[in-house]
Amino acid sequence: MYDHVLVPTDGSDRILDALEHASSLVQQYDATLHVIYVVQASGVVERLGEEEFEAMIERVERAGKEAVETAVEHASDHGLTGVETEIRQGVPAEEIVGYTEENGVDMVVMATAGRTGDERDVVGSVTERVVRSSPVPVVTVSA
Repeated sequence: MYDHVLVPTDGSDRILDALEHASSLVQQYDATLHVIYVVQASGVVERLGEEEFEAMIERVERAGKEAVETAVEHASDHGLTGVETEIRQGVPAEEIVGYTEENGVDMVVMATAGRTGDERDVVGSVTERVVRSSPVPVVTVSA
């Protein structure tokens, strides 16, 4: 039923609940787990300048690599191997949906709010946008 399950990460602890759920699905269906981290950089270069922008992008991409590595370690702890990972730059919801379409993802599993989530929000803004525009089912995990 599900061959490819995607978990977008922002490196927050809230993602661990989504990874837990996704790991269960991946094991049940003998699927491939995909993990994506999106660096949002739009509008920043104009405020910072080119040199500062490049330094900021490097820092954020390092954070993205750490977030993806944490997800892979978590998956490994649950007996999963062969996790597909990617770090992209762009608008998070658009990149998540784009990755879904480009890689034959059957289901997206997301935390309801991530690093920038407001505790009062029921669903984080990125999660809400993905739910509205995804061509595949999106499972939201309350975090």
